[in-house]
Amino acid sequence: MRFKQNLILLGALLSVRAMGGSIDYLSQQDAEYLAHPAMVGKIGVSGAYYNPAGTVWLEDGTYMQINNQTHIKNYSMEIDGAKFKSDKPSPVVPSLQIVKKEGNTAYFFHAGAIAGGGSVAYSGGIGTFKNIEQQLSMIGAKYTGGSTIHGQSYYVAIQGGVARKITDTWSLAVGLRAVDAERKFKGEGNFDYLSSGKAKFDIDSERTAFGIAGILGLNYHPNDRFNLGMRYETETKLDFDNSESKLKSGFVNSAGPVMGNVFYSYILKNPAIKQWMKEGSGERNLPAMAALGASYQATEKLTLLASGNYYFIKEAGDDIGNYDNHDNGYEVAVGLDYKLNPKWTLMTGYQYTDTGANENTYTDTDYALDANMYSMGVKYKYDEQLDLMATYSLVDYKSGTNVNTKITYNKKVDAFGLAAIYKF
Repeated sequence: MRFKQNLILLGALLSVRAMGGSIDYLSQQDAEYLAHPAMVGKIGVSGAYYNPAGTVWLEDGTYMQINNQTHIKNYSMEIDGAKFKSDKPSPVVPSLQIVKKEGNTAYFFHAGAIAGGGSVAYSGGIGTFKNIEQQLSMIGAKYTGGSTIHGQSYYVAIQGGVARKITDTWSLAVGLRAVDAERKFKGEGNFDYLSSGKAKFDIDSERTAFGIAGILGLNYHPNDRFNLGMRYETETKLDFDNSESKLKSGFVNSAGPVMGNVFYSYILKNPAIKQWMKEGSGERNLPAMAALGASYQATEKLTLLASGNYYFIKEAGDDIGNYDNHDNGYEVAVGLDYKLNPKWTLMTGYQYTDTGANENTYTDTDYALDANMYSMGVKYKYDEQLDLMATYSLVDYKSGTNVNTKITYNKKVDAFGLAAIYKF
């Protein structure tokens, strides 16, 4: 019980909308990612998540990296001239990495939000309410307003494992990850219909699941200038249990049993809402993924970085159609570190994300948009034990419109990161 409470407490802090990643995944697992997303080929404490097999090439010692990210988020959805916005920020997004390296063996640990949509608050409703108005025009349905719609989705994860050198140039890592997932959706919407009828959309839904994933890493380190990192994560089975109970009674109590069931029957077919209803219980697994990255020290001062992630969405278990019509997703990233002097290092990078979502998949509660990410940062070596880091990313999303509902979605995120890395 204590473990569960701690996970939920951490999850309450992890209010972050996906910036990198695909569908539910979040790639930004520490502050350094915001400086250059090409992390998979690096050797460092961040490798506790990005390149676990690479941690065995650190100097002997115990390392701890404490991170925080702050996200300034602007989301909107627009339909038929009506626009619904959420600008709820995420001021505190923590994560932690620990590595203990001894000889040919390293032990690694990471805690953070592995997936989820974070927290949003759409004032006055969501685009689906206007779509309901259009679809039920035969009974004169008209959306007249509603409360702020609150959504929250976080998957708190802890993972750990061991890495070991298997030759002079190759190392192997194995690990496990535990994921505690919680998704919430709450709000109201009011409708008029026929001449004087009124119907009320009233939902307070909570979906929870727990799952385990395996992690396998490989690293090739032929010399001090070049490094190649690889990581594979198994699919995480997440069988969600829904606790929603107000939606049907809200329609029936406000509109009567006949018209209330007309509204409810339509909502039951709506992909944005269906997963939040009691009929929406079932699997929504995190897909398996594979990552590959390289780093190359071109000069004494300049290190070049490149990496890619691939998400096996089409193969993931999904009981209610969340992944229908999705393609597999991917990310490609490049970056560099430039060492100005023994104290200061400048960092920059770029990433393109193709989430695998498209005009057939976007909904008000799941619109994973493709994005360009522009990153920069600076690292300061305070002394032989402590490094400090400040980073920034602009995430510029491509707008997307659902081909059926005609709802258009937009996002923009400014993300700031701070980190301290201490060697004991």
